[in-house]
Order: sequence, then C-alpha cells, then structure tokens
Amino acid sequence: MRRLVRLLSIVLIASALLVADMVLLTYFNTLVWPHFWPTSAIVILTIGFAILIWFPELGYSVWMLRIIGLLLIFIGQSYWLHSYHITLEQPSALAFIHLVGVSGMFVVLVINYVNQFKPRSHTEPPPLPHPLPAVAVVVPTYGEPVNVLERTVASLKKLHYPRHLLAIIVSDDGRRADVRRMAERHDVYYHPGPQKDAKAGNLNAALRYIEQVFPQAELILTQDADEVIHPTFLEKTVGYFSDPTIAFVQTPKEAVAPPSDPFGTRDRMFFDVFQVGRNGYNAAFACGSGVLWRLDAIRSIGGFVTWNVVEDLTTSYWLHSRGWRSEYHNEKLSIGLAPDDIPGLLKQRGTWAVDTWRLFLFDNPLFKPGLTLAQRSQYFELGLFYVMSSFFMPLLMLVPVISLLTGEFIPINGSALFPWITINVLYYVVLSRGQSLFMLRMWQYWIGHWPTYFKAFWVALGSRRRKPKYVVTRKTRDNGFYPHLLWMQFSYILIGLIAAIHGLFGQTSSDLGSRLTNAAIVLFFIFMLSAICRAAFYGVEFRGLTRAAQPSPGSGERPV
Repeated sequence: MRRLVRLLSIVLIASALLVADMVLLTYFNTLVWPHFWPTSAIVILTIGFAILIWFPELGYSVWMLRIIGLLLIFIGQSYWLHSYHITLEQPSALAFIHLVGVSGMFVVLVINYVNQFKPRSHTEPPPLPHPLPAVAVVVPTYGEPVNVLERTVASLKKLHYPRHLLAIIVSDDGRRADVRRMAERHDVYYHPGPQKDAKAGNLNAALRYIEQVFPQAELILTQDADEVIHPTFLEKTVGYFSDPTIAFVQTPKEAVAPPSDPFGTRDRMFFDVFQVGRNGYNAAFACGSGVLWRLDAIRSIGGFVTWNVVEDLTTSYWLHSRGWRSEYHNEKLSIGLAPDDIPGLLKQRGTWAVDTWRLFLFDNPLFKPGLTLAQRSQYFELGLFYVMSSFFMPLLMLVPVISLLTGEFIPINGSALFPWITINVLYYVVLSRGQSLFMLRMWQYWIGHWPTYFKAFWVALGSRRRKPKYVVTRKTRDNGFYPHLLWMQFSYILIGLIAAIHGLFGQTSSDLGSRLTNAAIVLFFIFMLSAICRAAFYGVEFRGLTRAAQPSPGSGERPV
C-alpha cells in the first residue's frame, strides 16, 4: 500500500511538472516573451550572482541546486527547441552538427541534475561494533620505488586498531628481493604476487593468502603502494559494517600536486561533490585505494573482478548489481602520488576511460540485472561523461570555428543562447559548493582530454573479447615537453585563433554580433584547452632547449 501511494505521488508530481513546463514553454519562453530578455533577465541574473558572492553559504544548499537545476532544464529546453526549429527551417550541415552537440550536452546535464538531487554526505563516523572485526590490509605493488612503498607501510603500522586484529600484507607482483627485505624489516607479511590479471589478480591471490595466514579476517583494506593513510582510518570506517548489507566503504583521496594543480589530478569535484551525490542513491563506487571491503561480499562475486583493466569500478558495479550496498565516508583520510607529467596523466586518464567505455559498450548499466533505477542512472551518467567529452563536445567546438572561417553562421537568437550559457555557469557554480576553482579545472580537463577519451573509445571497442594490457602509472616524474602527445589540442588553439582573427577582421560583410559571439565561444574553448597545454610546459626550461629537472612528488613536495 505504501509503495502504491508513493508511486501515485510520483505520477501526480511528474504530471504537474509537465503541465507547468508546457505552460512556461508556450507563454514564457524567452523567444516569445520579449520582456524577459535581455533587460529583465540581466537584472535577475546579476542579482543572483551577487547573492552567491555575498552569501556563498546559500550556494551550498541542496535546495539552491534543485531550484537552479529546474531553471537549467527549462532554459535548456528552450535552447534545444530553438536549435531544432532552425535545423528544420534552415537546414545545413553546420546546424545539424550544432543540434547533435546541444542535444548530447542537454541530456548529460539533465541526468547529472537528477543524479545530484539527493546527496548524502557522511562526515561523522558511526560507532564501532563490539567485538571488533579482524582486518587484513593488502598493499598490491609492482615496480613502485621501495622508499615510496615503505612510507605507505609505515603509515599502515600506525593505524589505531588492535594489533592482534590487524594483518598487513605486501603483495608484490614484481617479486623483488628489496621489497621482501623491507617487509621483513617492518615485520609485515610478504606475498609474491601471481603476475597475472594486473592488480585484480594480485588482490585475488592475496585473498587466498589471507585464508592461510589470517583466516579470521572479515574486512580487507586495499591501499595503493603510493598512498599514506591517516591513523584513524579504521576507526572512521569499520562502524559502517555493523550493517550486514554494506559491501564496501570508500573515502575521498587527496593527491600530492604541484602548486595550483596544473595537471588537474586532485579531482576535488569528483570526490567532494559527485561521489556524495552518488552516495545518496547507493551508487558511490570504489576508487582502488582508501577503501574497506567486506570479505564475504568480495567472495560472493568470485573475488575482485578481472574482466576490466582495473578492478575498482567494475567490482563496485558487480557488487551493486548483486544487491550489496556501499557507503561513502566524506573525510580525506589518505594522500598519495599523482601524475605530474603529460605521459603519466594521459596514461592514467586513458586507462580509466577504457574501463568505463568497456562497461558502457559491453555491460551497459541500462541492461544490467539487479541494479535499481537510480543506480542505472548513476552508472549510465558515468559512461555519458566520456560520450560527451569524446563526441558531443568536439562538435560544439567545431561549429564556431567553421562559421568564422566560412562566414556561414547559424541564426541562433541571442535571447536563447545567452540564458543557456548563463544558467550553465550558474548551475556549476552552485554544484561546486563554493569550489569554483576546482569546477573550472574539471571543465578544463573534461574538454582538454577529449582526444584521450576518443582514443580510449577505439581501444575499448576493439577489446570485447580480450581486455587491453594494463601498465602501472609511473611514480616518478619524466621531465620533458611532449607536444606530440597534445598535437590535437595545440592545433585547435592555433586554428581557433586564426578563425577568430579572420572572422572579426576578414568577414566584415557578416553580422558583427554573430562574429563577436562565435569568436567569444572559440576563445572560451581555447581557454579551456589551454590548461592541459600549459601543463605540457611544467618544469621545462627553453634556454637552449634544456630540460629542467624537477623533484618527484615523493621527495618532499607538499600537497596544495
């Protein structure tokens, strides 16, 4: 009965919203209501931004996000309908490309809004159970510098947890004598890895090893070899497992990054915003390290999943599809190294993209048995992120460049375009919960990585029967300038500048407003791409084309 009442309530609310939406589109669309744009809208939006600047705490409210999100959907519909009508009435290849790009972007934004509608942020740990469960800690390693690995082991030995209930295991796929000696020196278990199925295979071999040396273990903490953990980690996370349906608890990670984080590796928007939103729908997924697992849950799906390149996302996915629950404890309790050169960055992000593409293409969440509707939406959005970056965003980047070079402009009305741009910015400002700088960095790398994600799509597409080879991300900096790895980004910047200059000064017969608008959009995309291109110059001196040596992140650099 309660479910029926809830279903009827949802139907009634949805019907009321659809009716209200039709009324607004018919009578208050910015294109048919001349009193809205530009004068009144400019005043309203200026007041809105001023309120957020003077009272930023209002922007942290989930209700503010919900309200702005509704405006985003309404204004986005107006812009999409306008683009659709233009494509029908004045058809051209350029108008069609623009419509496809706008359609993809609008769908992704709507799904993101729905998925962030009910965030759940846990910062206070639940009480610890009595008696305490035994915990096995596994540090999978393959080739990491021993001094980096040793710092991780030393931090694990400082965990505030009864020593007889804690076993620390270094599982070494490299089977190195110096790693074995280090483990013996710290009085922790050393396990030679299987050298099969990358990190997932290493962890699965460690599971079998745990059954031999520490069979009382109920939980397993997986910690990357380059991440130092806070002593209170287990005190903050073990209490969640009082709920027998919890399979794993993930915590946000911090990364050692150069000043201003030029490589965008701290991922604060992901950890501080998106994972919190996913947690509201029992869909926060594991990120490989800083995560505590229930051993029975892992065993129920046959171990850490080896089907994909890396194990974390896919293992979470399978656990959720089997009915297990997860929690996200929103407190930074570990810090590790991150790529600080272009080859390492592209390798890491490309690997993550390949994994997500493979799920999206061959095990799509829309058809995955066992997932709830909300979980399907969350995992589907994850795949759409790469679709948007790989396909839809390049189309939107291409349109103004072609227009400025050819003089063929899509007749987009400013009363549709400018509210759409403004509400997008306002939505992400509110979504960022006051972390506007991290939001900007997220946008820059979302756009800047499109060639990486496009390449990952083709790698994934050809890997249905055999997964791609996994290569461990280096933990030391490889100094140098790598323009050949970013040639597409640099090419767009160059062509975009030429197009902007040509459009402004060489297309004098075209409408000035159209030329200014398209040039501004091209300059926006150039600014977005400039972040990853600037990162290519990090640590490089060009006096005589020499390369400046930089310390590795593990040699004393402080996190931002």
